[in-house]
Amino acid sequence: MFIPIGTDRPTKRRPRVVEALIVLNMLVYLAGLAGDVFGGVSFETLTNWMMLSRGDFHWWNLITYQFAHNPSDILHLVFNMVGLWIFGTSLEGRLGHANFLVFYLVGGCIAGIAHMMETAAPVIGASGSVCALIGGFIALFPRSRIRILLLFIMIGVFEVGSLWVVGFYVLIDFVGWVAPSGSTTAYVAHIAGYLYGFLLAILLLWIRLLKSDDFDMVYLWKQARRRSAFRRTIRQNPTGTWDTTASPAPPPVVRLNPEEQARRSAIGDARSRIHRLVRQGRFEDAGAGYLELLDLDPDAVLTEAAQLELANRLYAEGDRTVAATAYERFLEHYPRSDQNHEVALILSLLYIRVLDRPDDAATLLDDVATKLHDDAHRSLANSLLEELRGTGPEPAS
Repeated sequence: MFIPIGTDRPTKRRPRVVEALIVLNMLVYLAGLAGDVFGGVSFETLTNWMMLSRGDFHWWNLITYQFAHNPSDILHLVFNMVGLWIFGTSLEGRLGHANFLVFYLVGGCIAGIAHMMETAAPVIGASGSVCALIGGFIALFPRSRIRILLLFIMIGVFEVGSLWVVGFYVLIDFVGWVAPSGSTTAYVAHIAGYLYGFLLAILLLWIRLLKSDDFDMVYLWKQARRRSAFRRTIRQNPTGTWDTTASPAPPPVVRLNPEEQARRSAIGDARSRIHRLVRQGRFEDAGAGYLELLDLDPDAVLTEAAQLELANRLYAEGDRTVAATAYERFLEHYPRSDQNHEVALILSLLYIRVLDRPDDAATLLDDVATKLHDDAHRSLANSLLEELRGTGPEPAS
């Protein structure tokens, strides 16, 4: 068997909602055990009140059943919480705390409704909700890799493409549904969770309520269509010239000339390669690749998290000029980022100490000096302003 234990996705923020959900599930389980041991409400009574059933339906059970787990099998709770942690942390970072909570709970409701439509058997557990997270994860991070603990002939930790891992789980649930073997697993709830999470994430990307980046499924589809259109254009006109004496024809599907299509394709490939290098921690190669990307497109930028991580690592490793360029692109393209004030402070420091651009530094510092919340950051900003005004220490050479 194999057990997922993590992903290669960096987290942008602490997953407070995921942590709270895990704690709440554990508290419910412990409350049931305490009831059996010390008296009061028994585990069975608590579970019967929380479970979802078509024969004894109460609307609140669409929520409560997601927090009840099999009292005779603690692995039911453990595996669900592991899945919640692995897939939930990345999704919470992408969706935000409140949106993630709604995504999770509604996913559980959809899974529960699908189960009731299939069978009158009661259902408990967070499996449907976690499957919704898995569906959303594969829509937003299809090129990610999942670390798995393999317990078979050999024992070890391996990284496998997320599409393979998720595809395996979906196949198992589908086979369990179409070829029932007497198992009590709610296969329909799992499948409904996968579909809900995947389709909702795709919809949010498509209507741009969720900003697309180089990692999600919509971007991959659009990139594949661009490449297909480019190849089709080349096949139709391999010489790159057009016969102006021919009769008017309908406009081509792709209006850009082949050279521009090739340039855009090269930009997309370069961005993908840099993101991969950042995920692998190869920041020296990522910095070199970023310079090549800027040669192709001087205004190029990575996703918010990757752009900031690359800039920070370049700064830490001493490549200050490229780091400054990366910080500049970050401020230009992500003006609403929570990190903007700190980025502007670092960039001001680079302008003063490295790039000899005091006027640009002054503009940034005047804007952010009063907006910094950290005392140390405010102190540094004021110190830099004093340097610029000539009342502080001489700038370091």
